[in-house]
Amino acid sequence: QQLVKIFRDETSAKQAEDQRVLLLNELNHRVKNTLATVQSIVEQTLRSAGVDGHVRDDLTERLIALARAHNVLVSESWAGADLDVLIGDVLAPHDRTPSPFNLDGPPVRLHPSQAVTLSMSLHELVTNALKYGALSTAGGQVDIGWNLAHDGNGARHLVLVWKEHGGPPVAQPTRTGFGSRMLRSAFANQPGGRAELTFGPDGVTCVLAAGLVDDAHTPNDTIGAEPGSIG
Repeated sequence: QQLVKIFRDETSAKQAEDQRVLLLNELNHRVKNTLATVQSIVEQTLRSAGVDGHVRDDLTERLIALARAHNVLVSESWAGADLDVLIGDVLAPHDRTPSPFNLDGPPVRLHPSQAVTLSMSLHELVTNALKYGALSTAGGQVDIGWNLAHDGNGARHLVLVWKEHGGPPVAQPTRTGFGSRMLRSAFANQPGGRAELTFGPDGVTCVLAAGLVDDAHTPNDTIGAEPGSIG
């Protein structure tokens, strides 16, 4: 009787897992279709309204970036995303040989909501660098470093630094663009979040910081000095 009970328990667990996977796959399929539909509607609406082609392209690229972030989460069954994988996915369409990107940081696991926020933020930084910054020239480089730290309450914080060099001279913009507003707004809504943009003579530097959601656990958390220290 004990063996029968164990067998029934295992069978029930297997059936529940199969059902979960089936529902998740169906959800992923529907979300992908919805994003594709939204992209088509937006493109046709803006085109019919005579909106400038550059504006249409920017919006379309943002929707594609959102879809790419979704794909990373789908591959992880929406359990979260590894930061290095997420960064690599954002940078992949713009990489070349030799690579202009230098990445350095410990393993970090992100909650799904934070993965989407960071993915979209990196997309804005890449887009700006391609148009005006280090990625607009053959010799430009972008250093992307991140680390973990703990605040006074023991909460884990991620600090990521994007630093461009080797590109054309940059100056403080005369107006605040969509990308800058999105960065600051997105991270202002994160626990302990902030986004700091600096337009120095060597290139743009952006510091993104946020407290990590607890259920996105990172094995062997690393507490580092700069850029990861929290004041």
